Amino acid sequence: METGRDANGIRSLNRHTLEQIVAACPAGVLVVEAGRPDLPIVYSNTAYERLTGYALAELAGKPWAPLARAGEDETLGALKAAIGRGDACRASVADVRKDGASFTSQVTVTPLQGPRGDLRYFLLSFEPATPSSQPVEEPIGATDAIGEISLLQRELGSARQKIATLDRVDQGTGLARFSYFQEMLRRDLAMARRDRRFVTLLVFEIVEFGVYRQTFGDKAADSCQRMIGAQIMRAMRRAGDLCARYDDGTLVAAVIGQHASEVQPLADRIADSVAQLRLHNPRGKASRYIETRVMLIGCPPGAHDDPEPLIARALTESRGAEVPVRAALS
Repeated sequence: METGRDANGIRSLNRHTLEQIVAACPAGVLVVEAGRPDLPIVYSNTAYERLTGYALAELAGKPWAPLARAGEDETLGALKAAIGRGDACRASVADVRKDGASFTSQVTVTPLQGPRGDLRYFLLSFEPATPSSQPVEEPIGATDAIGEISLLQRELGSARQKIATLDRVDQGTGLARFSYFQEMLRRDLAMARRDRRFVTLLVFEIVEFGVYRQTFGDKAADSCQRMIGAQIMRAMRRAGDLCARYDDGTLVAAVIGQHASEVQPLADRIADSVAQLRLHNPRGKASRYIETRVMLIGCPPGAHDDPEPLIARALTESRGAEVPVRAALS
């Protein structure tokens, strides 16, 4: 297929050539569909797959994970608002790789229009975040002249945000601290009472995790929990969803607005994704690879205002019941 020329005599490129250019681009590139509220992914280039560890086949049709957390993060909220308006913008965004490692990118969002000027897609390009990158919405074309006082205020705000994040995150695993999980669950229980919605608590027990730690050491054990937590968060993908480390080998999560029977397929998918990680546990008696035992505890609207009795019940039933490795429903 030959290329043509426009009115100015500039040669145009065919689709195959353009696809090769995007695929070879050193910056990560993601394209999401603008016509749907969840902004599903339709394309990612090789650089983005290297950046995140996820292949396009795993991403296609799913929302970009950080936007699902926009309700809990001021920066992401501003980014989502700009996208909702159809505006171009930039922001420094934290995300999680498939292996559970966290990273931060400077994300540039560009609206892509169809032949008739209608908004079709958003192009997201990812570059490594620099120390000067600010985690705030920045309209394209804004001047870079920032006064010294303004710069200090931004740096102070960034430092405060980092301190708040450190207080919420378990540094060994990258998951939410259990105390923060309790705080968020208390808020969700109050909202569930008001809106007459179910809350379902999920307890994930990593089978023979003590054996894994003895075999490979503390660093590998933390990495194992981080990777499993990443699979849980990737599967849940809703604003406000949290996964926390309760203790060694036990992770907890909560789903708002669904009965335990409705959450069962989600629990099965998570158990499958953990099994597919193929984390070798050579001394394990039940399996040579890490698997999870999942207990679901349903909470009817208004049944609990305090998360501690609900969590205590979930942990007691999880550890006291003979349940299959895949999942158990309560």
